[in-house]
Amino acid sequence: MRIVAADDDERILRVLERCLRGWGYEAILVGNGHDAWQLLKRADAPRVVILDWDMPGLSGLEVCRLLRSTPHGGDVYVLMLTARQSKADVIEALESGADDFLEKPFHTRELQLRLAKGVRDAARDTARASRDPGVPPTGTTLAGKYRLEKMIGTGGMGSVWLGVHLSLGVNVAIKFMNKLLAETAAYASFEREARAAAQLRNEHIVRIYDHGIDQEGLPYLVMEYLSGESLAARIDDRGPLPADDVVAIVEQVARALTEAHAHGIVHRDIKPENILLVDDAEQERGFTVKVIDFGLADPAGTRPAQQVGEIAGTPHYMSPEYLSGSVKPDCLLDLWALAVTVFVAITGKAPFDGESVDEIYRRVAAPPPVPSSVNPDIPPELDAWFARACAAAPGERFATAAQLSSALSAACRSSSGVTRSAAAPRVAKGSGDAAVLFAPTEPDSSPAGVVVVTGTPAR
Repeated sequence: MRIVAADDDERILRVLERCLRGWGYEAILVGNGHDAWQLLKRADAPRVVILDWDMPGLSGLEVCRLLRSTPHGGDVYVLMLTARQSKADVIEALESGADDFLEKPFHTRELQLRLAKGVRDAARDTARASRDPGVPPTGTTLAGKYRLEKMIGTGGMGSVWLGVHLSLGVNVAIKFMNKLLAETAAYASFEREARAAAQLRNEHIVRIYDHGIDQEGLPYLVMEYLSGESLAARIDDRGPLPADDVVAIVEQVARALTEAHAHGIVHRDIKPENILLVDDAEQERGFTVKVIDFGLADPAGTRPAQQVGEIAGTPHYMSPEYLSGSVKPDCLLDLWALAVTVFVAITGKAPFDGESVDEIYRRVAAPPPVPSSVNPDIPPELDAWFARACAAAPGERFATAAQLSSALSAACRSSSGVTRSAAAPRVAKGSGDAAVLFAPTEPDSSPAGVVVVTGTPAR
């Protein structure tokens, strides 16, 4: 492994040379920032570098910023070496793209351990990038503004990263589409998600700040970073949730859907995986709800007119008329999906399960199941609520998200809550991380994360 050591202090440079060679590395020594940049800007430059902060020609920070702007710069592990010791200096170094920070005078054992980590990270990123065209390397600077810190999740369409806005110093979530899908129809979902979010200004809808295509051809979305978990992960971890929690979740989702529907936008894939419970100590229940993944939405006619008989989304959360292919998507589709989500949240089971679209259709076309038959702690009023929410005839259901939410609140008001049933199984598996914005859709073989069916299921 070749390692570049750049420092204008001859004594420190010789110490670095002796240490690196003693540890089995090939040391490449540079005495100023200009020469360091000339070496590092080459595509075949070493992937681990030690940079002194204060050097003639170019400072270590300037070299680091220039390096991160190159196509290969994200693959390089940068250890900043300096006598500066303030927190502000550490932050400035990290904002400039450094991976680590070591103060002078340094202990050689500490340097050895930090370099060993850098070598491992560089080797792992190189192997992963060659294996998966949808995974960019750690440290990549995107659009000159965002630095990728670490991958925090993957899905059928690509990967999601924790990033840092370099000038603002705030965390963001960056969602990449796999390069193999970038030239397919799946790319349109990125455009739709960005356009939909741009039209909506609601505290319960995840904010998207930016989108584009990086230098490697990977489409990306930059959005707010959320600390918490998906509703699916919460159910997976705790089983059926208390009625009061479910009411609070639905109230906030309903506000998001009311905003979307007012703009003529149908989400089309409401489910526990796409509902995030964001940590919020100021809220009574400790969380705020965010609705994510508007990739199937149709903001302002950006999607070609959908033909009757073509469906897209998650079949387990589709209304019978939409699943049959007899209607185009409208707000009633989102309300049905939200009602199914409530059933999953209060029972731990999916009401309309099945291994195929035909089997699911037969379930949704039949009278809906009774929640209390799965969880006996559920009050009768909630059984009646679900029967109306998932009535076979669309005209017998709730007409708006606000109406559905207020009726649920009234149904649960007389009950002290739904207790956990330890034996209740969990059907839909969630991401487990609020920043993971690719929700798995059944069946998992769908590369775009959704099921697309053309035609009418057999009755």
